[in-house]
Amino acid sequence: MNKQIKRYCVTGIIVFVMYCIYNPIAYALVWGNWRECASAPGCTCTLTLDIKKSMSPSLKPYILESAGYFLKSHDAYLEFLYCVEMSESKGIESADLKNALYNAIDNMEKAKTAYSNLKTASEKIPYNQEMIDLLMKFDYEGFRVKNGLNEPIFEKLRTFLGRGDIAGFDDAVIANMDAILIKLYEIKGVVDKGLAPEIMIVWRIYQAYSESQLFGQYMSEVFRDILF
Repeated sequence: MNKQIKRYCVTGIIVFVMYCIYNPIAYALVWGNWRECASAPGCTCTLTLDIKKSMSPSLKPYILESAGYFLKSHDAYLEFLYCVEMSESKGIESADLKNALYNAIDNMEKAKTAYSNLKTASEKIPYNQEMIDLLMKFDYEGFRVKNGLNEPIFEKLRTFLGRGDIAGFDDAVIANMDAILIKLYEIKGVVDKGLAPEIMIVWRIYQAYSESQLFGQYMSEVFRDILF
């Protein structure tokens, strides 16, 4: 295997494992958490600080479902990278390689469906104007600097939350998933022909997963700072 590809795969896997070990909050509880607090009724945590009351029954399940499938998709893609990595010493296990890739695609499609269902459901619920006002007044720059957040990703988030544009945020989440799926389909077309994908697209997919995760995580961080 090309040494450059090997370094990329090993580094990516190590970084992800270290993140899972040292991050004190599970991914599914970080990505998109408290999104339901932008909608009413069902979220009074801005007043009571009682997180149990923030769980709007019509929206919360979609958030958890989408986040869970996204994580499974990410895991499957890392398994795909692992199969590619191990091919140098064990040879390519085509079945394992394809299974990992297909699982990444299947779970990302489910994540997108769940979040699309959330968006559809939220369109039937009025926004929590108190929360929208707090989002529009939030000190985004100070928060970003204080927490050392990735500036381009956080600024993208700010363009939506700073205007109280929750619908725009939801559209961006779905667009991020679409971008990953397009690249995964591209790799599938190559792998199905028994060929190895170009390293550039392998890099871009890993980057797309990371950026999409941070986009949703930063939203959760902003909401948590406002609520608590």
